[in-house]
Amino acid sequence: MECTVRMIADWMAEWADPSWAESYDNVGLLIGHEDAAVDTVVTALDVTEGAIAYAVREGAQMIVSHHPLLFRGAKTIVDGDRDGARLLMLIENHLAVCAAHTNMDAALGGTNDIAAEKLGLTDVIPIEPVPGDDSGAGMGRIGRLPAAMTVRQFAELVKEVFDIPSVRMISPDPDAVIQKTALCTGKGMGFYKAARMAGAEIYLTGDVTYHEAEEALATGAHIIDAGHFGTEFPIAEAIAQYLQQQDETLTVLPYREARDPFTVV
Repeated sequence: MECTVRMIADWMAEWADPSWAESYDNVGLLIGHEDAAVDTVVTALDVTEGAIAYAVREGAQMIVSHHPLLFRGAKTIVDGDRDGARLLMLIENHLAVCAAHTNMDAALGGTNDIAAEKLGLTDVIPIEPVPGDDSGAGMGRIGRLPAAMTVRQFAELVKEVFDIPSVRMISPDPDAVIQKTALCTGKGMGFYKAARMAGAEIYLTGDVTYHEAEEALATGAHIIDAGHFGTEFPIAEAIAQYLQQQDETLTVLPYREARDPFTVV
């Protein structure tokens, strides 16, 4: 059976229900002819110029990303604007685009479950479950580390399992012992207070602002900021594996050349 753009978008919706997305989000099929045939798909964290060029080079017909290309409606599509230039590249090369963002954060096996699994957390539950859903889907995760460790040791563990060069640590006592852990990948401080109310002793996320960090430190919190890219980059591989399971004849290529825009010096 020939695979189509709509079939792939539907497979993604089966995994990460679009109704789970946050109200500000823009998920699902964003560009493309629904009945167009697809034999090669590229999966990526972001629809960057590099990811688009890679898809064109590999002869792909579709990109499935975590982050949407557009959050707001475009009033113009011109090559002098970055979003416009990318949209033109996609359309001119007949590339469809599907995104699974905050709905993938909430999904079982999505970004947050991947992070929890990397840390070896047990007894994992969502910080904020999907209303009316008892499957375990929801935003953020909270669980227990296999063994107690210090905040400093946890920071080193995060660097190791996410393969990142550094993290930012917010802690009044890096030698404090912790075990109950909560996390939300990407920009996840919106779920921090709920995690702490649920008894989390340390919180892992990315994109912590100065004022969030200052307030957390004043209240004696322990937070590790591993960056937006660092906590979410593994999703490209996970989406690729999932799509390959849906159709073994499909060529699925994760875009592995993406790099964190931040460089530690």
